[in-house]
Amino acid sequence: GQTGPFKDRGGFDLVSQGLSSLMSFTGEPGRPPAKIPVPLCDLNAGIYTAFTILCAYVHRQRTGRGQHIDTSLTDAGLGYTFWQASQFFPSGEPPQPLGSAHEMTAPYQAIRCRDGYIALGAANQNTWTYMCRAIGREDLLANPGYATDGQRRAHYLQLAGELEEEFAKKTRDEWIAILDAAKVPCGPILDMAEAFAHPQIRARGMAVEVDHPAAGRIRVLGFPPKLSETPGKIRRPAPMLGQHTDEVLREFGKGEEEIRRLRAGGVVA
Repeated sequence: GQTGPFKDRGGFDLVSQGLSSLMSFTGEPGRPPAKIPVPLCDLNAGIYTAFTILCAYVHRQRTGRGQHIDTSLTDAGLGYTFWQASQFFPSGEPPQPLGSAHEMTAPYQAIRCRDGYIALGAANQNTWTYMCRAIGREDLLANPGYATDGQRRAHYLQLAGELEEEFAKKTRDEWIAILDAAKVPCGPILDMAEAFAHPQIRARGMAVEVDHPAAGRIRVLGFPPKLSETPGKIRRPAPMLGQHTDEVLREFGKGEEEIRRLRAGGVVA
């Protein structure tokens, strides 16, 4: 950011993940702090900047006055902690890492099956009841330690152990079919190869092909939001090093001889 004692430091996603507390409650209990693999602070800062530009544009349209926009990677990271911060401010207790479990409810986490994991979201009394009946464990409904959402959360490790004993009896897809039929929120935990082969991902067009000048036809990520009138399209791949150097230099008024001289001198690629 442009203010504060760190204003002259460089901005890096990893550093901002640490400074914003994100790494302190990411990962497994008892393990070292974990970095979120996706560059979350970088991405969220870009999203905030885009929205803020729109806000400033509307303000200018209404008043005729522009304004300066200041976006911080660390602020963007803290912006993602709205859930954890809402609990920290009244209690003063910093959130702790929970793996895939949830701070407020259980079972709401990854559960191991015979051949993989599912994301199980039996996060309220109704879905908890539906789940117990669907998996043939109505005895869990009679356990006083699991009677309420708060009690299930307090005993989430014990509960997860009991559930994994049961879920180990069938495959991931078998359990998903059973839970879907019972209206229990769940889904497979996929690796990237499985994700891009999944019919839901394919139906949404999240992998598209483009022509690359060196590699030929390649797959790249599709455009996530879908617009009914002006659908987004990935028209070209990321540029290779120096691919558009001449084009950019010409836009700045450089002639062909000067461009050749810059390239020969190793000034540009």
